[in-house]
Amino acid sequence: MASRAAADPILQRFRAAVSDLYGDRVARVVLYGSRARGDARPDSDYDIAVFLRGDLPDRLREVHRLADVSTAILYDIGGVINALPYGADTYDDPRMPLMHEIRREGVDL
Repeated sequence: MASRAAADPILQRFRAAVSDLYGDRVARVVLYGSRARGDARPDSDYDIAVFLRGDLPDRLREVHRLADVSTAILYDIGGVINALPYGADTYDDPRMPLMHEIRREGVDL
């Protein structure tokens, strides 16, 4: 699945936009859910976790910033992206079931 994700123009555009927005703060960007598993329907959204270095004092602000990126891509080339920000250390947190799912089935972008 990693090669399909790398070739997807929506994912390429999102990854580039996140890098432009956050620069060195980006620890990793991970596609998860049906598109990562390879069982997505044509109308499935893209579930993406964005892991950022440093503090996230206003997580809601970062949610809105990622939503702006996602909306621009939707209007330009299509594809609904559901992107959420997390602190970089959250990826390895054993107490979070979503992180277990992301570690198990996720595809790094």
